[in-house]
Amino acid sequence: MKEYTKKEIKILKENPYTLNVTKNKLYHTAEFKKIFWTKYQAGESPRKILKDLGYDVNMFGQKRIDSMVQRIKEQALSGNGFTEGENRTKRTGIKSPEDLTPESFKQMQHEVLYLKQEVEFLKKITKEANTKWRQ
Repeated sequence: MKEYTKKEIKILKENPYTLNVTKNKLYHTAEFKKIFWTKYQAGESPRKILKDLGYDVNMFGQKRIDSMVQRIKEQALSGNGFTEGENRTKRTGIKSPEDLTPESFKQMQHEVLYLKQEVEFLKKITKEANTKWRQ
């Protein structure tokens, strides 16, 4: 994989959508991922989106762009929202209410809302299937 030069790292760090950059990896903000995903779903090409968000597309090879799209897609479809930085999640052994952090509480709220949406969707498709079956 091509490494970023010191000059490229400096340029990438100046972009407001860059969270961090090393010689091997570029980390985007959650805001970048939200915007990217919205535009990508609307049919815009990844190169155009990167350019519109202030990145020099010549810094990225096709493989790196494809990888970026794949990671953003995985996060979008995970139901956990977009994250910043390393996407490694550790299991938090929450044993009592005192162990709850604002972040873990927020994550649980998000999961509950997502599960409620899933249940409502399942109710609708079940109702629709039952209506068709009875006809």
